[in-house]
Amino acid sequence: MLKNSKFAIHLSVFLAGFSYLIFEVSFNRLLSVTLGATVTASTIVLMSFMAGFGLGAFILGKQAKKSANTGKLLALIVVATGVFSFISYLIISYLLPEIFFKWTNIFFADTLLYLSCFVLLFIPSFFMGGLVPTASKISTSIFQNIPKGVGRIYAFETLGSTLGALTAGFILIGNLGQNQTVIIAFLLNLLLAALIITQKTFKNVVFNNISNKNLSDETIKSTGNVNPLLTTFLFGFAVMAMQIIWIRIFKTYFTNTSYTFTLITTASILGLSIGSSVYGKKGGKIKNKKIVLVKSVAFFAILLIVGLFVLYKLPELLMYPFKESAENPFFRIILIPLISSALIVIPPSIISGFSFPLICDIYTQQNENISRNVGKIMMFNTIGSFVGPAFAAFIAIPIFGTGKTILFITLLVTVLIIKLSINKIKEYPKFLKIFSFASSILLLFSLIFIKKIEFLPPSVKILKKNIVAYKETVEGTIIVTNVEEKGIYGFSTFINNSAVIGSNYDAVKTVKMIGHLPFYAGLECKNVLIIGFGIGITTSAVASHQEVEKIDCIELVTGLVDYAHFYENFNSNVYTDKRLNVISGDGRKYLQSSSQKYDLISCDPTHPVLGSGSLYTKDYFLQLYEHLTPNGMVTQYLPLHKLRLEDLLGIIKTFNSVFENTYVFLSQYHAILLGKKNNEKIDFSVWQKKVYATKSDPFIYLNPYHIASSVFFDKETIQKFDNNLKINTDNKNYTEFFPFKSFNENNLYNNLMFFMQNRCDIEDVFINIDDKQKLNEYLSGNEKLTESLYFSLKGNHQQAIKSLEEATKINPENVEYPFLLKLYYGIEE
Repeated sequence: MLKNSKFAIHLSVFLAGFSYLIFEVSFNRLLSVTLGATVTASTIVLMSFMAGFGLGAFILGKQAKKSANTGKLLALIVVATGVFSFISYLIISYLLPEIFFKWTNIFFADTLLYLSCFVLLFIPSFFMGGLVPTASKISTSIFQNIPKGVGRIYAFETLGSTLGALTAGFILIGNLGQNQTVIIAFLLNLLLAALIITQKTFKNVVFNNISNKNLSDETIKSTGNVNPLLTTFLFGFAVMAMQIIWIRIFKTYFTNTSYTFTLITTASILGLSIGSSVYGKKGGKIKNKKIVLVKSVAFFAILLIVGLFVLYKLPELLMYPFKESAENPFFRIILIPLISSALIVIPPSIISGFSFPLICDIYTQQNENISRNVGKIMMFNTIGSFVGPAFAAFIAIPIFGTGKTILFITLLVTVLIIKLSINKIKEYPKFLKIFSFASSILLLFSLIFIKKIEFLPPSVKILKKNIVAYKETVEGTIIVTNVEEKGIYGFSTFINNSAVIGSNYDAVKTVKMIGHLPFYAGLECKNVLIIGFGIGITTSAVASHQEVEKIDCIELVTGLVDYAHFYENFNSNVYTDKRLNVISGDGRKYLQSSSQKYDLISCDPTHPVLGSGSLYTKDYFLQLYEHLTPNGMVTQYLPLHKLRLEDLLGIIKTFNSVFENTYVFLSQYHAILLGKKNNEKIDFSVWQKKVYATKSDPFIYLNPYHIASSVFFDKETIQKFDNNLKINTDNKNYTEFFPFKSFNENNLYNNLMFFMQNRCDIEDVFINIDDKQKLNEYLSGNEKLTESLYFSLKGNHQQAIKSLEEATKINPENVEYPFLLKLYYGIEE
């Protein structure tokens, strides 16, 4: 038992908030696989939490008022939160995927899945919702003061939530694994409940029978009306809607990593903690709290507008001036988003955090009603938090765009000020009335006459590229740019800040090879699944093989298909192909819900450390294996940059742990994984026939010996990799929770060098090679090409040219080498 009651209640709510956010972060990761890594899924998850939280606050807040043993109720709330969170986690992890697979033939299967997840998240959230109202009763009895009692409880709970999210996202999950992290949170809840039950002061809650003396007469008269409830609703609505908007805009500016967006999310919670802490210290000295509330709402509106300006100018204000420092991954991934959050996210969150205990104070005239009233205030706040994200993600952003949605939310806030000013309080400042009416009119005109506010990736903005298309959808912002003097290489497409594909030669060649290689390897293919349409290059390569009868393509941002026509030189207008069936959604969720078998599954995801880590795990590769026909194949893109050697080889080993017959091809600075379900070697006679049958393509030198020389690893070579390499899993994903050393530029050199030094024996890959001498010439030429690429990376262009010229002499038939000399160095043979 802790002797200091104040410390005990503060520690209790801090640890409860800490453990619950560990659960919440874990649930979000888990459900990104179960429901899909989509904005739709993440918004529904957030709404589930808010719904349970709000109803729990209301019902358990009323129960706390009646309870004769508040400490016991608080302990039960903590235990129930931990137990039901743990049970829900186990059900979603191990039971729900099996059940959902059995539901696949039901036309409303998705609805059942979402409803199941909603219920499983709602239950623990319901109990967590009772924490603050119940703890506020205990705290207010200790302090005999509402501002301190409520303000400090909310401050410590949100501070615990902040640190819980950071600890889970930066330390626990990456180092221990997600399952182990959830067990820690569960055990922490049990220990915390034991601590609470030993506190005698929590049991005997006594109030002095005094009214809330700090309220002015005018405030007390208005306490019973709807204004405090309306205000807390709008704060919840605005803050959670803004969180969706902030993350969307920051995704356009910053490197897309789990670390970056953990910081942004926790910054909002930290702001709530700071604001409520300030009120806990200063609230008792405020005489006219209704006036302070109205001023807080006005200040909140001002901060939203200032934040919009800072957001729009963020690259010029913070990113371009520190361009050299941004080469440091810590600066780019952590420090810049942290500073941006401090400027944009934290200030309005502080106002919201300050206003919550203020509203509770206004609404409560007697101390003994505190738990009931705090619960009611929290319910209205969380109803707003429930509606806000849905409104922003599904309605406002697709209609207005992110910038105008901020204007719309600010308009709602200024209208609230007008509503609050209807109560004729003598002290009500006239300038606030003028401010609210003038601002509302100005914002309304802005919404009507401003066409759009575009947030562009910094690389696009600084180069002042011509914007061909700009569209904000539910799942992401699509941006198409063009630099006309570069001809067909001029178009670039972005989803938020991620380029859909590089426009350089080796990138285009790589994605085409992802589509062609299985056919060259002898695949008899009718049905194909492509995960990620992008701009259609891989799909067009697959479609060029006429034996293919059907191509299902899963695309997270289906709006991309509308802009594929800009790349007809790359994709051969594949979007018009009648065999193509584009399906909106997440690839892993589709695999989980479908029983369809495919001859080929091809995937070209973004870089694993830049948001696609779940597409490089054993769990995902097993899903691919299970959806293949008996002789089916899989191809997948594998980058060499931004991966340490042990992580790159770990991914290859992970892939090989599922596909025993694995081959790794090198396309200059990119690798391609090819997995065969059968154990047969590649028949070179078939390979040769298929390559020669391929339609001419300026991005691929269609020579069977040339393409065959790009294979570097087979299953025998992979078996010789270091036994200490780790298998990448959903539970412990080292590509998602990566060290900053991953961004070291030496990684690409080291990875390329490993490829050069550990090439497999080509005769272990192919059978029926008709001209081994010729193939060896191409292999020797490829070795010199790879050497040239290595020297080029090192900045030794003279040696790079020399190696490439040697490749030309060794292998004079290979027309790609003279082409590369001209392309990279302007040298014509």
